[in-house]
Amino acid sequence: MSLRGVNHIVLKVKDLRGADQFYRGVLGMQRVGERPGMWFYHAGGHHHDLALVEVGPQAEPPKRMNTGLFHFCLDVSDEQALAELYERCEAAGAKILGAVDHTVSRGFYVQDPDGHVVELGVDAPAHEWSDVDNPFALDREYVLPGRNK
Repeated sequence: MSLRGVNHIVLKVKDLRGADQFYRGVLGMQRVGERPGMWFYHAGGHHHDLALVEVGPQAEPPKRMNTGLFHFCLDVSDEQALAELYERCEAAGAKILGAVDHTVSRGFYVQDPDGHVVELGVDAPAHEWSDVDNPFALDREYVLPGRNK
């Protein structure tokens, strides 16, 4: 047996249409299928990378100090595309939580309409961090291309 990585993520949302506006309308994912109460999205990696399940308007948002998903990261092609996504999120009024250089990757965090935290990121070239003892402990501020500090 050998694991190869994450295949897809399924999120519970209050309203499929509102979540669709974020994942498809703002982030540019492609909706590839549906079944009653559940929509499927593709970002290029698998048959579907994300599925959304509608649980209704009374559902409570995820709470920070409870166990569960903290965030997930969607892979972006390059830093220019990352900067463009930042601008799209900003223009759409999405809550942007900040940008970080994680040494092994660079990106920013944004909340979807249901409060799920989504990181949009680009892997850093391995030669930039492969000789660092513990690159995961070296987070620092990140300024996206074309943005001033």
